Amino acid sequence: MNERPTAVVIAAGGLGTRVAGWSPFLPKELRPVQGRPGLLHVLEEAATLGADRAVVVHHPYYAPLIDWTRQVLAPGAQARYRQLAHQPAGHHPLTDRMQVDFIAQHGRYADITSALNGAEHLNTGDLCLAFADNVDPSHTALSVLMATAPRGTPAVLAGPFTLQGASSHGVIICAGTGQDRTMAALVEKPDPAHAAQLAAEHGPDRLRLLQGRARLTPELLRYLTASVRNTASEPKLSLALADYARHHAVGVVTSTKTMIDLGIPDAVALTRSE
Repeated sequence: MNERPTAVVIAAGGLGTRVAGWSPFLPKELRPVQGRPGLLHVLEEAATLGADRAVVVHHPYYAPLIDWTRQVLAPGAQARYRQLAHQPAGHHPLTDRMQVDFIAQHGRYADITSALNGAEHLNTGDLCLAFADNVDPSHTALSVLMATAPRGTPAVLAGPFTLQGASSHGVIICAGTGQDRTMAALVEKPDPAHAAQLAAEHGPDRLRLLQGRARLTPELLRYLTASVRNTASEPKLSLALADYARHHAVGVVTSTKTMIDLGIPDAVALTRSE
């Protein structure tokens, strides 16, 4: 098994525009999944990986709610709640073993900026990136990524290709086979006709759907920093990864676990892993 980064950046800098009916009142990352806030699932995923530090990069609009979130996720907070509620003592949550910081995103309103804000705050080498609106209730997504990712190279987590899922994901065109797949190219959220064309041209087995998890190396972070500095408008992280993959290896790790997208209206119905 590969070495595991001890730090995780959790990107929560969005405003939930796809669910704008309620997101002005509650960050989508706090939307319940199986009776618990989605963000808590992501933090437990980081703790399951064995991370000792995590930073949540949130949108400044939600700062008052983040103050409350910081309080209830602090070490010992759940024990204090049980005491106040006159409930029996429970097991200490995994997150009690991990330092969790919350910082307001600064700079552009985009996902590369979220990743770079978190990396700057942690000031470490290799780290993992998790998008907080993509929830894995099994808490294993980062562990699967790191158990399979090639040592010393960036990597992304991906699911099997489906025509239905292509319109809401980056579609990765893979080189290699099995656990040795790498990113050859990426098409961001193709429409149904384009997705069908990709499947016919490359075959479904060579295609994967990008999930919200990645391993970032110092070299990739430097590349992302330059990509932000040298463009008038910040590219999406997925497209920046595809550009990087033209000259560098980016591993593609396949997972069949269901990832729940908290930014779609029916996300709460998707609460079971495959």
